[in-house]
Amino acid sequence: MEWVAGCPWNPQMAPVVAEAVTKIRHLTAGARRIAQWYELNPEKLYLPQHLEYLRNQEFLTVDELQQVILLDEGAASFARLWCSANGVLLIKNGREVCARFADVERAAIALLPVGFPLLNTEMGLKFSEALIVVRRNELHSAKGTFGCVIEPVTINQVNTALGTRSGHGVESMFGRLGFTEPDGSYIRVSTHQFRHYLNTLAQAGGMSQLDIAKWSGRVDVRQNEVYDHVSADQMVAKIRESIGDESHMFGPLAKLPKIIPISRDEFARLKIPTAHTTDFGFCVHDYTMMPCDRHADCINCNEHVCVKGDEGKALMVKRRLQDAQELLAHAEAATMKGYYGADRWMEHHKKTVQRLTQLTEILDNPAVPAGSVIQLADVPVVSWGIEQALEDRVAVDRHSATNLLGAADHRRLKGMEND
Repeated sequence: MEWVAGCPWNPQMAPVVAEAVTKIRHLTAGARRIAQWYELNPEKLYLPQHLEYLRNQEFLTVDELQQVILLDEGAASFARLWCSANGVLLIKNGREVCARFADVERAAIALLPVGFPLLNTEMGLKFSEALIVVRRNELHSAKGTFGCVIEPVTINQVNTALGTRSGHGVESMFGRLGFTEPDGSYIRVSTHQFRHYLNTLAQAGGMSQLDIAKWSGRVDVRQNEVYDHVSADQMVAKIRESIGDESHMFGPLAKLPKIIPISRDEFARLKIPTAHTTDFGFCVHDYTMMPCDRHADCINCNEHVCVKGDEGKALMVKRRLQDAQELLAHAEAATMKGYYGADRWMEHHKKTVQRLTQLTEILDNPAVPAGSVIQLADVPVVSWGIEQALEDRVAVDRHSATNLLGAADHRRLKGMEND
């Protein structure tokens, strides 16, 4: 509950969840009370207070047996059928058909869940401590609820209530309340669909990948990707909303220009026309205007943004930093040896390492909230690609021209150069 109340991605749901949990605790209190009784009295049949006097009787009549087993009044034939199904012998005691209390007690205790009193052996969770535990058949639409036996709520019971068996004539909670799809068909939804939906809400709200994985019970945060259904449009909207908000945007777009003749929303739409995912974050370059002029060098591009909280992409940034540091070391060594062009590579890798270091520090800073959009400040382009290409072309041309000249011509030209 503390986690829900402090949830950053959908805080308005906290009171709804709190009310739901309160109702569940109230509805399941009776089952927990029965579970606690059996934990303290493992060899005795649970009886409600008004039936405790029956414990001193050797025999139970059919009517008394029915009161002991069922929470509410059931069919007249229930007691006989129950005794037959559970190996309880019915005998004549005068004019009454009866069963021995000891036999009923033994049969009822045998109906307790396997593994009782533990509901979850790995966690050591007892039935008396569980939130979701009910009396037997309490969720069944036709069978009578047992007053002395409990059971866990299974995934099949929940899915049945959600309509997965509506097509087979089993009424769902939606059907019971008169809810249908717009076309009049049955509403069907599974618990796993809710899991995907909640994970998507968390992703869209900027919740950290680690928190999502922990809440979902996952060992590896990379498994979150399967449950992430945030669309490209939603991501674009999130980035646009962060423009001008210094608490959720880091970089040049954290502050709006002092004088702009258009609204903030229009400015945001112009600055962030689109977005697509990259290894490290999201590219907001408008490819309808021109192709990428950085040749996918996203780290050194000011049209690339990162969103804090995505542990997978944060890990990629750190790995890229390690690679860049190794490449920088190689470039520095090559420069020391005088290799042609190594100095330019060294400058490029220096800038890459600087930007990756800056980005890593922001991502690791606990003061930066999860979901923050990070845009690194622009850096001067290392515009040495064309110059180096031209120099390489000149070198190639000279080499080709030399090969075309005869040996004598070559000596003559060399002599002219010496003159």
